[in-house]
Amino acid sequence: MKIRAIDIKSQVILAPMAGYSDLPFRLICKEMGAGIVYSEFVSSEGLIRGSEKTEFYLVTDEKERPLGIQIFGHDPVSMSESARYVEDKFHPDIIDINFGCSVRKVVKKNAGSALLKDLSLLENIIKQVVRAVSTPVTGKIRLGWDHDHYVGLEVAKILEDNGAEAITVHGRTASDGFGNTVKRDFIKTIKENVRIPVIGNGDIITPFDAEKMLNETGCDAVMIGRGAIGNPWLIQNTCRHLKGLSFSEPKIEEKIDLCVQHLQMEIEHRGEEFANKIMRKFYGGYFKGFEGASRLRHALVTTKTIAESLAILKGFRNHCN
Repeated sequence: MKIRAIDIKSQVILAPMAGYSDLPFRLICKEMGAGIVYSEFVSSEGLIRGSEKTEFYLVTDEKERPLGIQIFGHDPVSMSESARYVEDKFHPDIIDINFGCSVRKVVKKNAGSALLKDLSLLENIIKQVVRAVSTPVTGKIRLGWDHDHYVGLEVAKILEDNGAEAITVHGRTASDGFGNTVKRDFIKTIKENVRIPVIGNGDIITPFDAEKMLNETGCDAVMIGRGAIGNPWLIQNTCRHLKGLSFSEPKIEEKIDLCVQHLQMEIEHRGEEFANKIMRKFYGGYFKGFEGASRLRHALVTTKTIAESLAILKGFRNHCN
């Protein structure tokens, strides 16, 4: 798959996930074979105001490339200005616009999936952003606001007609959240009616799910989100499976070793206090499905220092031997 001149080496892409897709996690997923990694979505208004917290989300590393930065907002002027700022300061390979987030605090600002209810505003945003930058612009959408308003195909065509160079389609409506079954047939319809690359997203938690998404929709790539949290081997195994290669699940020792590496990367990125808090969100993914996993998770999420966390992990690692 190509997005303009960017040659995407893998059909497996890491989703932008607020609270998870930070620099350390993106680097780990890139090492596992992700074709593109995306930043956590960032507020256009926060960027324009010069918010240090917002800009911290965009700390990047050359090892991540090709890298996408995702922005969200509701005002075409702010969106175009923030896109230009992102391009000038962070030089991403792709600027992605979030038209799909259904989280209440985003929707309340008339951003994310709320824009699926106002297609004229959505069109103005994509038009203004594409005009403002030379970086390829893409969009991430859902199928519509609710089951009475499936506008995914209409939105895809708006994006294509106004210069978007790829579209990621989450196969649910905003009202679904992460419930109900992903509608692959709707993604297929969108793919069949646009000329630009389409990336299928939703409920890819095994390599076989990715294969099914590709086969049933004809999409060009798959985007993996929640399934990779604490389980970046899903990306590696999916890459292998799609190439016809065998794959295996990681051993407990491998999980502990990568978790320790992840923790150390977060310490370097955020400092010890925040690293300990951030990693609590990942432990559930790293440690499940084996004897003692529940006790290990409980011990880790109740630690107060990095030293305690490392001691618990290393102690369990020694016990495995």
